[in-house]
Amino acid sequence: MTGSAHDDAPLLSVVIPTHNVRPWLRQALDSVLRQDVDLEVIVVDDRSDDGTIEFAREAAGRDARVSVVSSPGEGGGSARNAGADLARGRYLVFADGDDLIPDGAYDALVTSLEVSGSDLAVGDYIKFRAVDTWRPTAAMPAYGRASRGVTLADEPTLLYSRPCWNRAFRREFWEASGVRFPDVPRSNDIVPMVSALVKAESIDVVDDVVYVYRERPGSGSMTARAGAATSLVSYLTQEAECARIVRDTRDADLAAVFADLVWDRDAFVAVNRYLLAWESDSEADALVAEKVRALLDLTPVPDEVGPLRRLALELAAAGSFAAGHAVARVAGGHPEGSDPSEERADLVSTWRALISELDSRELSDEERDMLTERLSRQLAQPRTGDPSAWQALVGAAERVLGERVRLFAADAWQSGDLGARERTAARAHSLAGGDLLAIDGTVSPDAGDVALALLDGEASLEGDGPRLIRPVSVTWRTADDGVRTWSAAFPAHQLPLHRPLTPVALGEDGAFWNVDAAFELPAYSRRDAFLYDVVDRILIVRRRRSWLLRGIIAAVRSRVRGGRSDAR
Repeated sequence: MTGSAHDDAPLLSVVIPTHNVRPWLRQALDSVLRQDVDLEVIVVDDRSDDGTIEFAREAAGRDARVSVVSSPGEGGGSARNAGADLARGRYLVFADGDDLIPDGAYDALVTSLEVSGSDLAVGDYIKFRAVDTWRPTAAMPAYGRASRGVTLADEPTLLYSRPCWNRAFRREFWEASGVRFPDVPRSNDIVPMVSALVKAESIDVVDDVVYVYRERPGSGSMTARAGAATSLVSYLTQEAECARIVRDTRDADLAAVFADLVWDRDAFVAVNRYLLAWESDSEADALVAEKVRALLDLTPVPDEVGPLRRLALELAAAGSFAAGHAVARVAGGHPEGSDPSEERADLVSTWRALISELDSRELSDEERDMLTERLSRQLAQPRTGDPSAWQALVGAAERVLGERVRLFAADAWQSGDLGARERTAARAHSLAGGDLLAIDGTVSPDAGDVALALLDGEASLEGDGPRLIRPVSVTWRTADDGVRTWSAAFPAHQLPLHRPLTPVALGEDGAFWNVDAAFELPAYSRRDAFLYDVVDRILIVRRRRSWLLRGIIAAVRSRVRGGRSDAR
């Protein structure tokens, strides 16, 4: 056991604020009480109504090291402050009632402080949820090595991680620093943790994993509410205060790390999440825009920032949320739980808003390519809404981004009325031998005579007009309800390789349009001469070397490896 008690005070005080964490509190308390350190546990309950405080009191009845009090205020900030005020230990740590403390974690933190005499010790941590586990500190150089007696100026990337629960404080330092947690809806620990890092005269970095954070879904989780305006405004307000603290240090390296945190990490992620889930709310949007502007005004743009991230933040700061929504889908992924191939019904309006904004902005080649690639694939999906608005979007996008926006969009190669065109559904599969590509689909009874083809967008851009590749045969069948099914066959060796091909339907009047394709990849055979790939309804055919040649190469490699093994 590390350390000993002095005047009956424990070596370590553990403050656990709780609010409706009954399902997880047993594991959390067990993991804390199992630590091989002389400690006290102060549970400060914030108005739980799910049995949390009752369970905590039962635990206190079984273990004298546990005490339970009700928070004098409302919110996690007040609960943590109240617990810190009651703490008697030489060292102070915070933990949440739904997380876990690995065995030996507190011993590692306290031992480091006992040896070094530093003001605080910071340890590594992992996060987990139902489907995966990850280490957020992997991209933070400060966590790549153990160190003692350093300052924030020595290890500026400590700024990247600002939770309160993966560190231990010398209690005298905590009280002298005047650090307090605010009661805010979100991010109540980033300002106090930045303050503590800046004020600490010496810091230890422990390479042990000292905390396991449970990222849990549902409305009760702060993470799940992160897209809400109230939550985002709270975070942005706290982040702006952090920006002022960093600015006042007048340390260029700290300023650079913080700028990266805002423009390429935490702030971007928070704002991008809001943009992804955005639905127009003028009052909320105005407040969010104001807070984003305030933060960006305090934080100069770093020399290098992720593609489109600067654009997403600047659009939010300008209140251009429709345009920001379109950028967010390209810059930072898709709303949690959504299908990336599905687009909102307002695709046209959000992209029109973005194109309008881009008309007066300079884009890097990488940003332009990313936007063009995403828009071109979205335009290949079935149109919804007013066809004239769709055509206007294509025209504006082509003027601002270039002609490649119509790479996959059959309608974009034509003019005239687009409103009456029918849609078909299709999927791809291989036939015997793998050298024949067949695309199967259906046509509604009132579609009229329809032919099938593949649009080679790359060849169309290089030539004078659309290049359509016709099948060598099409087989039709009609069901009792009038729905017609078809199977169009294309010899794979006659198709252009390694370039996108878009299935289209052709009407009697010569017009053609994108098939509503839901491709199913063909079965794989090691003897196939061709491989098929599908990205957002776009088909790509790739030629493989002869299976016989591949077999010979594999055999030679096996012989070579065997010879090397024998030589050893």
